[in-house]
Amino acid sequence: MRLNSFEALNAFAKQLERNICGSEFHTKIVVTPSSVNEKGVVIKVSLLKTFVQAEPPAARASRTLRVRVSVAGTAESMTGLKQATEAIEAVDNFLLTKNLRLETEDGSGVPNSRIIQSISKEDSFIDNPDLTAVQDVQDDRIVLITIPTGGD
Repeated sequence: MRLNSFEALNAFAKQLERNICGSEFHTKIVVTPSSVNEKGVVIKVSLLKTFVQAEPPAARASRTLRVRVSVAGTAESMTGLKQATEAIEAVDNFLLTKNLRLETEDGSGVPNSRIIQSISKEDSFIDNPDLTAVQDVQDDRIVLITIPTGGD
Protein backbone atom coordinates (compact mmCIF):
# COMPACT_ATOMS: atom_id res chain seq x y z
CA MET A 1 0.00 0.00 0.00
CA ARG A 2 1.37 3.40 -1.00
CA LEU A 3 0.40 6.42 1.07
CA ASN A 4 1.21 10.07 0.49
CA SER A 5 2.27 12.27 3.43
CA PHE A 6 -1.24 13.57 4.13
CA GLU A 7 -2.71 10.05 4.17
CA ALA A 8 0.12 8.79 6.39
CA LEU A 9 -0.39 11.65 8.86
CA ASN A 10 -4.09 10.90 9.17
CA ALA A 11 -3.47 7.13 9.39
CA PHE A 12 -1.03 7.78 12.25
CA ALA A 13 -3.57 9.96 14.10
CA LYS A 14 -6.23 7.23 13.75
CA GLN A 15 -3.73 4.59 14.89
CA LEU A 16 -2.86 6.71 17.92
CA GLU A 17 -6.55 7.11 18.73
CA ARG A 18 -7.16 3.33 18.46
CA ASN A 19 -4.25 2.57 20.76
CA ILE A 20 -4.76 5.19 23.44
CA CYS A 21 -7.51 3.69 25.46
CA GLY A 22 -8.14 1.96 28.73
CA SER A 23 -8.16 4.98 31.02
CA GLU A 24 -11.22 6.55 32.53
CA PHE A 25 -10.69 9.62 30.32
CA HIS A 26 -11.14 9.90 26.58
CA THR A 27 -8.54 12.34 25.29
CA LYS A 28 -9.34 13.76 21.87
CA ILE A 29 -6.76 13.39 19.09
CA VAL A 30 -6.58 16.52 16.91
CA VAL A 31 -4.66 16.83 13.63
CA THR A 32 -3.55 20.44 13.26
CA PRO A 33 -4.43 22.86 11.85
CA SER A 34 -7.79 22.51 13.52
CA SER A 35 -10.48 24.79 14.85
CA VAL A 36 -10.89 22.55 17.91
CA ASN A 37 -10.41 24.60 21.06
CA GLU A 38 -11.45 22.29 23.88
CA LYS A 39 -11.16 22.88 27.57
CA GLY A 40 -8.78 20.50 29.29
CA VAL A 41 -6.23 18.30 27.56
CA VAL A 42 -6.03 17.16 23.92
CA ILE A 43 -3.39 15.29 21.95
CA LYS A 44 -2.27 17.35 18.95
CA VAL A 45 -0.64 15.73 15.92
CA SER A 46 1.20 18.28 13.76
CA LEU A 47 3.14 17.69 10.55
CA LEU A 48 6.49 19.49 10.74
CA LYS A 49 8.26 18.24 7.63
CA THR A 50 8.00 15.61 4.91
CA PHE A 51 11.05 14.65 2.87
CA VAL A 52 12.90 12.04 0.83
CA GLN A 53 16.63 11.76 1.47
CA ALA A 54 18.74 12.27 -1.65
CA GLU A 55 21.71 10.18 -0.44
CA PRO A 56 22.35 7.29 -0.34
CA PRO A 57 20.34 6.30 -3.45
CA ALA A 58 18.59 3.46 -1.56
CA ALA A 59 17.10 6.05 0.81
CA ARG A 60 14.96 7.39 -2.06
CA ALA A 61 12.71 4.37 -1.67
CA SER A 62 11.18 5.89 1.46
CA ARG A 63 9.69 9.16 2.64
CA THR A 64 10.04 10.47 6.19
CA LEU A 65 7.47 12.55 8.01
CA ARG A 66 8.57 14.52 11.05
CA VAL A 67 5.53 14.92 13.29
CA ARG A 68 5.07 16.62 16.65
CA VAL A 69 2.78 14.78 19.08
CA SER A 70 1.77 17.05 21.96
CA VAL A 71 -0.32 16.39 25.00
CA ALA A 72 -1.47 19.98 25.43
CA GLY A 73 -3.98 22.07 27.32
CA THR A 74 -4.64 23.05 30.90
CA ALA A 75 -4.87 21.10 34.12
CA GLU A 76 -7.34 23.08 36.19
CA SER A 77 -7.82 20.52 38.95
CA MET A 78 -6.40 17.25 40.26
CA THR A 79 -8.75 15.48 37.84
CA GLY A 80 -7.24 17.50 34.96
CA LEU A 81 -3.74 16.67 36.19
CA LYS A 82 -4.67 13.00 36.35
CA GLN A 83 -6.07 13.13 32.79
CA ALA A 84 -2.89 14.82 31.52
CA THR A 85 -0.56 12.29 33.17
CA GLU A 86 -2.65 9.37 31.92
CA ALA A 87 -2.62 10.79 28.37
CA ILE A 88 1.18 11.20 28.50
CA GLU A 89 1.61 7.65 29.83
CA ALA A 90 -0.71 6.26 27.13
CA VAL A 91 1.27 8.03 24.37
CA ASP A 92 4.51 6.68 25.90
CA ASN A 93 3.16 3.14 26.07
CA PHE A 94 2.06 3.24 22.46
CA LEU A 95 5.22 4.83 21.03
CA LEU A 96 7.48 2.45 22.97
CA THR A 97 5.92 -0.56 21.24
CA LYS A 98 8.68 -2.70 19.76
CA ASN A 99 8.95 -2.61 15.93
CA LEU A 100 6.15 -0.04 15.67
CA ARG A 101 4.80 0.35 12.12
CA LEU A 102 2.23 2.60 10.56
CA GLU A 103 -1.19 0.94 10.27
CA THR A 104 -4.12 1.47 7.96
CA GLU A 105 -7.61 2.04 9.38
CA ASP A 106 -8.29 -1.71 9.56
CA GLY A 107 -5.19 -2.16 11.74
CA SER A 108 -3.02 -3.89 9.16
CA GLY A 109 0.61 -2.78 9.09
CA VAL A 110 2.00 -0.78 6.17
CA PRO A 111 4.95 -2.82 4.82
CA ASN A 112 8.37 -1.16 5.04
CA SER A 113 7.12 1.55 7.41
CA ARG A 114 8.33 2.41 10.89
CA ILE A 115 7.63 4.85 13.68
CA ILE A 116 10.26 6.10 16.13
CA GLN A 117 10.18 8.94 18.66
CA SER A 118 12.40 11.36 20.50
CA ILE A 119 11.12 13.06 23.64
CA SER A 120 11.62 16.72 24.46
CA LYS A 121 13.67 17.28 27.59
CA GLU A 122 11.62 20.37 28.43
CA ASP A 123 9.21 20.28 31.36
CA SER A 124 5.68 19.19 30.51
CA PHE A 125 3.84 20.95 33.32
CA ILE A 126 4.27 24.71 33.67
CA ASP A 127 2.68 26.94 36.27
CA ASN A 128 0.31 29.42 34.70
CA PRO A 129 1.54 32.90 35.75
CA ASP A 130 -1.99 34.31 35.68
CA LEU A 131 -3.75 31.63 37.72
CA THR A 132 -2.24 29.79 40.66
CA ALA A 133 -4.86 27.04 40.39
CA VAL A 134 -3.97 26.12 36.79
CA GLN A 135 -1.02 24.38 35.19
CA ASP A 136 -0.40 24.54 31.46
CA VAL A 137 0.40 21.17 29.91
CA GLN A 138 2.71 20.89 26.90
CA ASP A 139 4.34 17.47 26.60
CA ASP A 140 6.04 17.27 23.19
CA ARG A 141 7.72 14.46 21.34
CA ILE A 142 8.96 14.29 17.78
CA VAL A 143 7.89 11.20 15.87
CA LEU A 144 9.59 10.09 12.66
CA ILE A 145 7.31 8.05 10.41
CA THR A 146 8.99 6.33 7.47
CA ILE A 147 6.80 5.10 4.61
CA PRO A 148 7.69 3.60 1.25
CA THR A 149 7.55 5.93 -1.75
CA GLY A 150 5.92 5.07 -5.00
CA GLY A 151 9.29 5.43 -6.74
CA ASP A 152 11.24 3.02 -8.92
